[in-house]
Amino acid sequence: MPHPHLIILRSVATVLLSAVIAQAGWASAMLGGAGDYLRQHQVGAWITLVVAIASAIAYLALRRSAGPVNVGLAVASAVAITVQFTLGELEIRAWHIFWGILIVGLTTSLTSWTYRHTLPEDVRAYPAPVTPEPRA
Repeated sequence: MPHPHLIILRSVATVLLSAVIAQAGWASAMLGGAGDYLRQHQVGAWITLVVAIASAIAYLALRRSAGPVNVGLAVASAVAITVQFTLGELEIRAWHIFWGILIVGLTTSLTSWTYRHTLPEDVRAYPAPVTPEPRA
């Protein structure tokens, strides 16, 4: 069983990537003329923004376990998604679409790095295993 910190980080990365992919799906359906999916994309934007910020906080809180690359990717994802949200609100469509493609790559990288990550030695040993004291 993986260390609890890895389970948390992998879960957080998976939820973030899922939210980003859902956003791409709503956007594709909307742009492809499959129906009026603007409302779903707008609601999804708020959800994705909250998930991204919460993810960055989780990675920062577990930074010793996550490592500098994963923390950097999580914070970069949160910043990029905040910019993306702003571009959408300002209706700057061309940059919004382009930036969205970059975000899919960024969050995919975060998820991949997180799943391949192993804990540093000093974190693996913490908390130290409890050994029962011998009976007298």
